[in-house]
Order: sequence, then structure tokens, then C-alpha cells
Amino acid sequence: MTADIQPTYPLTKAQADEIASLHEADTSELEGQLRQLSETCQSSCASGISKCATHQNEMRKLYENAYTTASPDRWTSYRPAEYTQDLKRMFDAQATIDKIHGRVRREKMQHIKDSQCTFGLSDHPTVKKTKIRAAELRGTETSPSDIDSYVIEEEQKLLLTLTPEQQEVQAEYDKSKSEAEKYSYLRTCACISKPTDTPRDVELRLKWMKLFDNKVPYNEILPVMEKDIADAKSNVLLLENRLADLRNAQAANNKAKAAKEESKRKQARDAIRRCCSEGCGNVCELNGPNADLGCERCFATKEDGVLQNYSWFCSPECAKANAGSHNARFHST
Repeated sequence: MTADIQPTYPLTKAQADEIASLHEADTSELEGQLRQLSETCQSSCASGISKCATHQNEMRKLYENAYTTASPDRWTSYRPAEYTQDLKRMFDAQATIDKIHGRVRREKMQHIKDSQCTFGLSDHPTVKKTKIRAAELRGTETSPSDIDSYVIEEEQKLLLTLTPEQQEVQAEYDKSKSEAEKYSYLRTCACISKPTDTPRDVELRLKWMKLFDNKVPYNEILPVMEKDIADAKSNVLLLENRLADLRNAQAANNKAKAAKEESKRKQARDAIRRCCSEGCGNVCELNGPNADLGCERCFATKEDGVLQNYSWFCSPECAKANAGSHNARFHST
């Protein structure tokens, strides 16, 4: 955690233009100093600067100042502190200027790659694909200018697919010149609430807001956000799976309950017996004082194991009136 906002990749378009302008000015100033030193040496030294130890040392000092002096808003401010320390060690160890130039070129190329290919918080999926491809092309035989052209072309294609509102947001971000402006934009993207936010989303945005308010470097906040989002998605998937299991269990329970109820209804239907008396049709009492009013003829047949369904009379009167004339056509189940 730091009180100052640390420079972080990716660069906005305005930042990239500003850094390029400052770098061009710095390079022009250094070249002017070197040219003046060379002219001074030529006018005062017969051997020339390549063989003049005094002016060679002065030239090294010019390069050392240009390469190792703290330079806010320059591209070197985005590089790790180890880079400047490495250069200082090379100067102290009297490394050749060519080796030092080579070290600077490698770091500058890495800066260009990082500024062009680092993912941003609000990057469109197409932008991420473009950055991945640009990173793959770096270090190949493809020229830097061709890579830049490819990135610009893909960005222009994407702009045509964005809504006016999305184009406006992108334009505002591209205009951010300072790290403070870019940091503020990133804070807004990460922390502003949306209509679709869940209670968990609200909690996470408040958590991220505290990180931004404490000026935690963005490159330290981004991994936290990515982990929080991944965990939230995992939890949602887990809850969805649990909900599906509960729904399946509920459906199975409802099915079993329905089957049980249907079984009860069937048993109730099976338990109903209509009177065997012709023209009666009343429900017989299968329990209670008249439970033994079974048709004697049917009962005898049932006892012999021939008749499966037993017929009943609804009352002693029906039994008395119809027992003698009972016929199988009156059987009811």
C-alpha cells in the first residue's frame, strides 16, 4: 500500500502519446548534448572523441544521467526499480556503452509490449484477443510497425461494433493523461453499482472501493478482483447445483407423495362395496354393526377359493329380501 498512485499498465491512448512525446524530447535533448560534446572534442582534441578519454567519460556521464535519473511520466517510471539499479551497476562496472544501449533497448521493447498487451479492467473480449495476439507477435520476425498497425486496425473494427454509450466511455478512458485520472476511471468501472448487482456484488464493490480509497496500486487490486469474481461465480454454480438437487429431491418427493395419495384413493375406491340388491345401489358398511352382511352364497363360494370378490348387502332388510334370489349379476366390487 502506498500513499501515491503507482504507474501501471496498460496505458491509455493519451498516456502513450504523452510518453512518446516526452521520450522524443528527452532523446532530442540527449542527442543535442552529445553533438555539442563531440564538436567540443573535435575543436580541442586532435585525437577525436573516440580516443579521447576525458570526453569519453563525459559522454558516459551524459548517458548515465539520461538513463538512470528519476523521470516521472516517462516510460522508465513504469519499469521495475530493478531496471534502474541494473543500469547503475553496469555504469559502475564500466560496461561498454554498446552493452548499456542493448540493455535499454530490451527494456524499452518490454515496456512497449506491456503497455500494448496488458489486460485492462474493462477490456472487451475482442481487445483481450488482440492483445494476446500482439504479445505472440512480439519477438518474432514481424516488425513493430506491422504489430502496431494490426492493433490499431483491430481497435477500429471493434469501435464500429460498440454502442454510442460504450464508445463514449472508451473515449473518456483514452483521454486520461495522468495516472490519477486513469486510476479514477478504473475505480469507477470497478466500484459503481449496477441494476443487476446481487447482494454479494454490492459487498465486493465496497471491498474494492476501500482498496482504491487506500491508493493500493491497480496491479495489486486487479488480482484480488479477479479472484473475488472467480470465487463468486464458483459459489453461484455451487448454489445452482444445490438448488437443482433440491428441486429434483422435491420433485421425487412430490411424485412419491402423489403415488401414495393415489394408492390411498384406490384403496378407498376398492373398499367401497355397493349393495347386491337389485335396484338398491347403496354403499355397504364394511365396518360397524352391519359388517357381516355378506351374501351367504358368495361367502360360501369365496371360502371354497373360487370367488375372489365378495358381495355385500347394505342392510339386514336387503339381505333378508334378496338372499334367496341372489344372482351373480348383482355382484359389485
